[in-house]
Amino acid sequence: MKKIFRKAMTVLASTALIGMTVGGAFAASYPTPFTTNTAIVVGANAAPSDNIAASSIASNLDASSAGTGATTTTTDGDSYKFEKTSTKFNLGNNITGVISASLDDDELPTLLAEGKFIDNDNDEFDYTQKIVIGPKVQLSMFEDDDYADDTPTVGFSIPSGTTVLNYTLDFSDEPTINDLATTDLPFMGKTYYVLSNSTSNANLILTLLDSASDTILSEGESTTMTVEGTAYAVAINYVSSTEVKLTVNGETTNSLAEGSTYKLSDGSYVGIKDIMYTAKDTGISQVEFSIGSGKLTLTSGSEVKINDDAISGLYSYMTNSTAPLSTSTAKLSNIVIKWQADDDLFIATDTEITMPGFSAVKMSYGGLTYPLEETIEVKQGGTTYAVLDNFPLKDGEADINFLYRDSTSFTGLGKDATHKLVTAAAGENLTFNDNNVDDYFVVTWTDNSDAESYLMRANNFIIDGTNNKTDFQYYKDGVWTDKQTGVKDGDTFSIGNAEIKVWTVSKVGTTKTVKIQNNSADTNFYQLYSKEGMRIMLPVTSSIYADTTAASNFTSEALACASYTNSLAAGTLFTGNLYYNLTGTGQSNSTACATTFRLVMNEEDKNGNKAHADGDQINVTIGWDSSTTKEVEVSSIATENADATSTEIGETDVWRDFTYSALATEFLYNKPTSGQKSLKLIYHGDEVTADVYITSPEVTVIDAGTSVGVMTVKDSEVASVSGKNLIVVGGSAINSVAAELLGGAYSEAAFTSATGVAAGEFMIKSFSRTGNTALLVAGYNAADTEKAVTYLLNNVVDTTVGKNYKGTSATEASLVVA
Repeated sequence: MKKIFRKAMTVLASTALIGMTVGGAFAASYPTPFTTNTAIVVGANAAPSDNIAASSIASNLDASSAGTGATTTTTDGDSYKFEKTSTKFNLGNNITGVISASLDDDELPTLLAEGKFIDNDNDEFDYTQKIVIGPKVQLSMFEDDDYADDTPTVGFSIPSGTTVLNYTLDFSDEPTINDLATTDLPFMGKTYYVLSNSTSNANLILTLLDSASDTILSEGESTTMTVEGTAYAVAINYVSSTEVKLTVNGETTNSLAEGSTYKLSDGSYVGIKDIMYTAKDTGISQVEFSIGSGKLTLTSGSEVKINDDAISGLYSYMTNSTAPLSTSTAKLSNIVIKWQADDDLFIATDTEITMPGFSAVKMSYGGLTYPLEETIEVKQGGTTYAVLDNFPLKDGEADINFLYRDSTSFTGLGKDATHKLVTAAAGENLTFNDNNVDDYFVVTWTDNSDAESYLMRANNFIIDGTNNKTDFQYYKDGVWTDKQTGVKDGDTFSIGNAEIKVWTVSKVGTTKTVKIQNNSADTNFYQLYSKEGMRIMLPVTSSIYADTTAASNFTSEALACASYTNSLAAGTLFTGNLYYNLTGTGQSNSTACATTFRLVMNEEDKNGNKAHADGDQINVTIGWDSSTTKEVEVSSIATENADATSTEIGETDVWRDFTYSALATEFLYNKPTSGQKSLKLIYHGDEVTADVYITSPEVTVIDAGTSVGVMTVKDSEVASVSGKNLIVVGGSAINSVAAELLGGAYSEAAFTSATGVAAGEFMIKSFSRTGNTALLVAGYNAADTEKAVTYLLNNVVDTTVGKNYKGTSATEASLVVA
């Protein structure tokens, strides 16, 4: 058997859901022993963060089980991966969008080999074979209870009635139909014996025997023949000029005419090819017959029959040419087998589909290959402001508070009126005040092929009237670091490739101010790029776009708090690609603030071109929840292009979605029944490719990234995963399996007393449970459990039974020594 292992090029799959840096793995450390026979257990009423944490661990284990590269254990069997050098298989593609031409012996040299067919007159006829995939076989994210309950899955969902493929045997030199009987017909890597040909109205009928052995037997003699390892002892029981009875392994057939068949008790078939009758007074009669493991009946325009049973969804079509079928000169042009899904079919990392009846070809999916991963999270920073949480900048992660509100609408950029984010629209200078109001600004450089963003601030102003100056710092690895000190009017400096010019360092009243501009066309103060290349258009407040003509597109949104000199309709678009997202109409000569705001994100294309039209645009709407005192939340998300249908993961309140693009950005939209909605984007920074194969049946395609087969279950369902290693997420008050391990459903002070884990702390401890290992990952509260999972996924953790870690942050924990 040939096995193809998909190479998993990933930063431990979706580890980025919570943690980004992957620690080393050792034989006695996590993920051992959880790379096989494992389930993850969460409390039935756990916080959404516990469910997200469980998903992160599952993805981490999936990737941890990956092989080191594509490996083939044997070389028998055909296999072809659907991709070209310049066209990889992306999520959302149909197979015909990747490989538009038919497959032939270049792709499947054995299954679709060219050759010569020899008819019963020993004439030779050239033939070719090909396969054409159906136009609606799409790689997508689907959720179907017939495959898996409440589980959004990446793979192929092929609805009943959809054409999977068409196989064609083409004769370039056309044999006469009447010369087909008693020949060997090549078909998808196998040879079938043509027992007979006949007609029904205008339809040709061919009767074939699979794996047949044939011989000529004389009356009064016996013979033994072997078919697929089974021996058959045969003798003639009765023969006449028109029919014959045979005895096969003691079983006597019915009376059989030439071209007819009899099904033996073991399921094989006897077929009569020719009765050579001779009267007993003049000679000895002979019978030519065959025994095959199965009988196939091809009737043009009808379902294929195997052993006289119709195979639902498998149809045969035969084209004759030159003369009407009823004449002896009619010739066969081709035979087509159409495979149409009779029921819903699924191709995923743990299931494949095989052509029914012939079982000659199958289709498999080995998973997605993620080149890189980073998490971009948009959430409530506090009740009145939104934040890009732990945003992945070039120089490390940083919380970027980008929008705040009053009681009814968004009124400014940043956290609040005394902690502002400063931006500037294209063509405008940026003014930063050192008055304990402005927190930071963003500097971005991009030439559309590369990009980098920095979080910066000015401080240490010295204003003496003649030599005014200030220092500039940037946020690096969690601390503010000097970039340029003593900067004066007219000075220029660089950070990375970005170039900045200082206009003035001044003081107005008690406010110290520095005004800067971009010193190159590639530098700006309103775009934000993640380390791996996702562009986010930050909101701007601007006065220069208030009286302009509507445009058709936008790439950013201006905060709509300005006095207008003309009437503006809701959602009016302006030149300069800035968008005032008004909720009312007819705003005229008045100040209006947006009650919702759309944060626009843009993927790269597969070649790394930034914010390219071939990448998708993601629109994240920031609004309010429905509580009495409204709080900020992510109220909706949408994409510019087609994407997956957002689907809840089990009953977690987390909804999964993907962009159908080369980057395949994943959405995890947390929509709790109480609390604020938030969004995590898993961005891959480069082309995400799919491993999709068509192979002969003996080839096995294994997703090395998901072969671990991790299940996630509620604590109330733990009996369904008995005998598995467990990773138990959450404390004993919320997870009954955790309570079992700790000896009680402890909470708060009781939890601390039982475990030594206090508020702000967590534990990671291995237990022996029913002959397997149970790893408890739990914090004092839900937030502490998140830290525990982050630590587990980012550090070396010894999972030997009895080992116990206690931690205080996502980066710090120590082994507890008894």
